[in-house]
Amino acid sequence: MSGHSRGLAWAIAFAACTSASALVARAVQAQIMPTPAGATALAAPSTPDMRWRVGQCMGGVTYGAPFKWAVSYGGGMIYEGDRLDLCALAVAKVGLGGAGASIGLATSYGSLGTGSAITGGILRTFGDPLNATARRTYVGGAVHLWPVLVLGGEIGYYVRLGHDAGGASHGKKVVTWSAGFGF
Repeated sequence: MSGHSRGLAWAIAFAACTSASALVARAVQAQIMPTPAGATALAAPSTPDMRWRVGQCMGGVTYGAPFKWAVSYGGGMIYEGDRLDLCALAVAKVGLGGAGASIGLATSYGSLGTGSAITGGILRTFGDPLNATARRTYVGGAVHLWPVLVLGGEIGYYVRLGHDAGGASHGKKVVTWSAGFGF
């Protein structure tokens, strides 16, 4: 595996994690900002009402590469604001072709369940994955989109980890994808 490909995959995963961390930090900082000296309790807050809780951000059933049929669940810290909903999440996905774990940031827009997420993570293929080498570990990132309530998909880029002496070049870089429905 070339150093450039591995570096790109690590950069995608790092960018997803740091983006999520920065947005969560800004939101938490706004939530805990002290009242300025001389301000009264009746004064209107300069930041929107912040509401954080732990809960489910995403879950569902999908079909795609390399997992084939899979179930996923994502939960974490959820922020429900007046104009913006966010979730700093951890996701687990298990399918017939592999399993994966990732972290990232999701957001939703409007009342129809439209949303998006960016995640970085690691996946391990099983004996017969779709479009990937069996029994290998990959690292990378993905973009998830939900155009309408309960329907959505994802596309990602992952690079195989480890040194595979004499291994085929097929499957060293994997474009992951899935489509499905969830809640």
